[in-house]
This record gives sequence, structure tokens and C-alpha cells, in this order.
Amino acid sequence: MTNTETTAQPRLIPVDRLTKSPLNARRTASIGGIEELKASILAHGLMQNLVVTDAGDGAFLVIAGGRRLEAIHLLQKEGKLPENFAVPCQIVTEESAKEMSLAENVVRLAMHPADQFEAFAELIEEGHTAAEVAARFGVEESLVHKRMKLARVAPELLEEYRKDGLTLESLMAFTVTDDHRRQLHVFNSLKEWQHNHPASIRHALTDQMVAASSKLARFVGLEAYVAAGGVTRTDLFGNETYLEDPQLLHKLADEKLEAIRSELEAQGWGWIVIDSERDYSVINRCTRIRPQLKDAPSELLELKERLDAELEDIEEMLADTESDSLLDEQQSIQDQLDAVEQQLAAYVGFDPEQKALAGCFVSIGQDGTPSYDMGLVKPENRKQLARLTGQGDNSVPEKVKVKNPLPESLRRDLATDRLQIAQVEIARHPAIAFDLLVFQVASSLLADSAFSVDAVDVEFRRTRLHRSDDREPTIAGDDLARLASGLPQHWLKPKTESARFEAFRSLTDESKLELLAYCVAVTLTPRLASKAGEDVTAYDLALSLTSANVADYWRPTSDNFLSRITRDQLLAIGREVLGEAWSQSRAGEKKASLVGQLHRAFADPEKSGRTADQIEKLKCWLPACMGFSVKAPKSAKTKKARKAA
Repeated sequence: MTNTETTAQPRLIPVDRLTKSPLNARRTASIGGIEELKASILAHGLMQNLVVTDAGDGAFLVIAGGRRLEAIHLLQKEGKLPENFAVPCQIVTEESAKEMSLAENVVRLAMHPADQFEAFAELIEEGHTAAEVAARFGVEESLVHKRMKLARVAPELLEEYRKDGLTLESLMAFTVTDDHRRQLHVFNSLKEWQHNHPASIRHALTDQMVAASSKLARFVGLEAYVAAGGVTRTDLFGNETYLEDPQLLHKLADEKLEAIRSELEAQGWGWIVIDSERDYSVINRCTRIRPQLKDAPSELLELKERLDAELEDIEEMLADTESDSLLDEQQSIQDQLDAVEQQLAAYVGFDPEQKALAGCFVSIGQDGTPSYDMGLVKPENRKQLARLTGQGDNSVPEKVKVKNPLPESLRRDLATDRLQIAQVEIARHPAIAFDLLVFQVASSLLADSAFSVDAVDVEFRRTRLHRSDDREPTIAGDDLARLASGLPQHWLKPKTESARFEAFRSLTDESKLELLAYCVAVTLTPRLASKAGEDVTAYDLALSLTSANVADYWRPTSDNFLSRITRDQLLAIGREVLGEAWSQSRAGEKKASLVGQLHRAFADPEKSGRTADQIEKLKCWLPACMGFSVKAPKSAKTKKARKAA
């Protein structure tokens, strides 16, 4: 016999006579996959015998199969296997034990994930449900659905994955659509380095769809869209749902907006403008008539004043300490205040004759809810309104310039804050940074001067940040610093330029793109979003393509925004996020009080005592000039090309 002598046939040995051998080559415990192993043993039995040595006195030491033994012990503790459970064991000599243990752990190759995807899909095709497959293999049902989804990707792409031409993350991105022709067209149309850039793949596959998280989709509602025959597609790996019929979505949105128009016309307004975007060029040229509080009971007004004061005191205490009793008291007072404001709303209204000369601008907020600017008076109607009231111009001017509704110093600071967020997101999206850079260079060198752009400083000078005050470091600034620290920099260490270049050439394409993206990001210039009616710039379109939520980085506070705008603008924000009743009931309050209330509400929406809808608005509200979302113009040629695709 050789030094790997074994008994001829496996022997059934009770588990209580087995312990792990000190000769087992696997010394490091492996805690992963134990649940899957337990499920497999229950569903399929022990498909591979254990390898043991005889320790004498009826005891045996396991040199191969320690994880299987552990899984069996756990199943016995759970009462899923009997105490006298026996397993097949191959008995070997102690001299051969260590070598066989090493061979058992080393000389094996795991199944390729693509083969696993297809095997799961075949089980489903044979009639097993996803839940049954999940139970038999000890995995979540959602994981089975994801593996089936991966198995349905175009066979050519699965083959690319097998050959390491695609990463698993890139293969996941292709599951956004089940259309194999579409998948292959996108794969062939992308640049080679984009094949392993999931964001580029998803963007190319969904450019004709609308995300369910978009404000238009939220406004219409997913249920209404599906009820009208709309088709959705869920990205199981990107956690996003897409609407495949934008034309139907816009039709439903138009119908819903027209219903709002009819309702406002019935209320007697002189004119109504409806646009999905809030057009400040229309709103800011108007003055406003204000609703009047008439014949409200004095006890109701006194109660509101008292509740406001109590709520402010509690919010200040909560800023210093968190207490369940304080939170409960805050909620109780807020509920009482909401009820009072609703009662006061019955005593608030516009004069019918003034309404006939004024109008409303209706837009859609970022959270998908309609936003109303009511009581707007156009310049041409101001004199007529003054004659009607007999008191001169009775409208309340916004006191802001049409083209520049915010103070210039505030605009500069907001542009700087937005720049930091833009830098982080462009640095995180190498494909977008690459396109923006090449677009800038090509526009400068190949196009007429009329088409040159200045969104990126291609001489690669780092943009300096300027602020009119000394504020604390920002979230975006900290994130950008972390991105910089994670960049590959070992190639900078050689002393000669040629050696540094040689080291740089050894970097992967992905690392080079990360470096390029960061360098493009730090050359971005500070600017606010294009106004409604203006042409969308390449800069804004690039930021929109990142799909970043600016609200994750920047929230309005007393210092950075609220104390630097007008009282009327504060009331407009309150109207938008907290409702018409809130704004109307505070029409007579001083600016400092409004600033304080909104600052506290934005600082911690969850502790504001507001409704779920109001909390969501507090979390996502932004000045229009700060957001990244824009609509990209589509040329006829582009539409034809996409239709062909």
C-alpha cells in the first residue's frame, strides 16, 4: 500500500463519535455559507463522505469535512436531524491523513458563477418555484430571482463574462432589459473601457425610459401608470424601477394637470399657468395679493400664539438633549397646532374681485407633489387692481429682480457649495468626466468660437473655493478629500519623469480613468443651474447624468440660506414644504421668527413633528438653482438613432 492507504468502502459512523482532527489542514474557521450547507444537507443529503482516522475506543477524528460536521451538529441542535444520525466516512491511516486533508481543500475548483446562474434557471424551468429553490439551497428568494435574471442575459454576454471580458457588476447592469438585441447593441456601441463601467451601461439601456423616482413619475403615480397599461421594468441590482412608456406618462401627467387647471378656474382665478418646472421668470415679475384672515375667533388666534411659543421652546430643548417625553410633548403640541391652523384656514381667503385680476402658477415639486404659487399679479394688471381697491397698488411686491432673485453674495456661496457637490459626483463617474473633458477640448479646437464652452478648465488648474463667510467643512468637501486619498499614487514616487511614466503605464485602465475623473472634477468652475427657459449647458447635463441627489450633501440652514432671503421667499418655501395653511397662518410674523422655524424644521425633519409627506419634502427641498436635474434637448437625428437602436 502507498502512504495514502484507505479502506475500500465508506462506513456509516454515528455523528456523536466524530470530532475534528488536529491534523485537519483547514485551521482558519470559515463562517460563510453555513446556512446554505445546512439547507443542502436537508434537501439533498450528504453528497460527499467525511474522511476520518481511527482514534480507538470507537472514536474517529475528521480530517476532511469539518464544515459538514459543524452543519450536521447545528441541524441536530435545531431538532432537524436525529441524535443517532450517522454519516458515511472514508477511514484512512494517520500517516496519510494530513496529505489527504490538504488535497481535499486545495485540489478543487468552484463552479463558475455563470454556470450557477443557468443551473438555477433550469431548476425553475423544470417546475420548481423560486421559494422552493431558495429553501433547498439555503438562500434568500430574492437571490434566486437575481440569479435567474443574470441567466437570461444574452448568451454572448454570458460568454464574455466567462472569459473575464465583463465583470459581474457590468453583467448585472445589462439585466435592466431582457431584450437581447438591445443588450448586444449597447455592448457593441460602447467604448471598450465602458464595457466594465456599470453606470454607462445602465444609462445607455435606460435612456428611453423614465425612472420611477423622477418627479413626473411620482406625480402621476406608479399605480395610475400601470392601470393605464404602462409597462415597468425593475432593475433588481440597481434598486430602481423604470417606466418604459414615457409618452403614456406625459399623457397622464397632462390629464392630471388639466384637472388642477379646471379646479382653479372654478375658484375664480383670472389666469393659470401650468408647467412641470417652476419658472421664476414668470413668478418673479409678478407681485402678489395676500389672503386675508377675516373674523377669526380671538381665542383661536391666542391658542395658536401660545402653541407656537411652546413648540419653539421644546425644539430648542431637543437641540440640546433627546428625550422621549419631550418628543411626545412636541408631537402633541404639533398635532394641536396643525388642527388650529386647519381651523384658521377656514377664515383665510382671497377677495373674489382681486382673484379675477390675479392668477396661479402650478408646477411639480421634486417629490412629485403639485406646487402652487397663488395670488400672482402681472405688471399689466397692477393699476387695475389699485383702482379696484382704491388704496393704490394693493399687491405685495416680491422685491427681487427677475433675472437675479437672490442676493449676489448668496448666489456666489450657493455656486461654491454646488461646485463641491459637482466635483465629488464627477470624480465618482469617470465615463461622464471623460465625455465632458473630450467635449471641452474638441469644442475648443475643432468648433467655431461661437460654440466654445468654459465648463472645464482644460489647463487643469485646481479651482479655488471662495465663500463670503467662514463656515464649517462641508459633506461634499470631506467626500472629495476621501476620494483623493484613495487614488493610486505610487506611480508618483520614482525620481525621473520616464520612470514615473513607466509606472503610470502599468496602472489599469480603471485606475487611469479614476485619476482622470478626479482631475476633471477639481477643475470644474462654480456655477448655479440654468434658469428655466435657458439652454441646458453641457455642465448641467453632465451633472444630471450622475443622478446625484444634492439634498444628500446640502440642506438649507439659517446661515447658508434662510437668513439671506426675503420674508416673502421664506413664506413661499414654507408654503411649498409645509402647506398653504402654515404659510397663511404666519403671514404676519417677522422674518426672524420664520427663519428660526424653518431652520429647525430643515435641521431634523424626523423631529419636526410633521406629517410623513411634510417630512419627505423637508428632506429633499432645494432652491431651483442648486439641483442637478435637467431635461436634455433631443435632436431629430438623435431620436432617429435611438429609435433604430
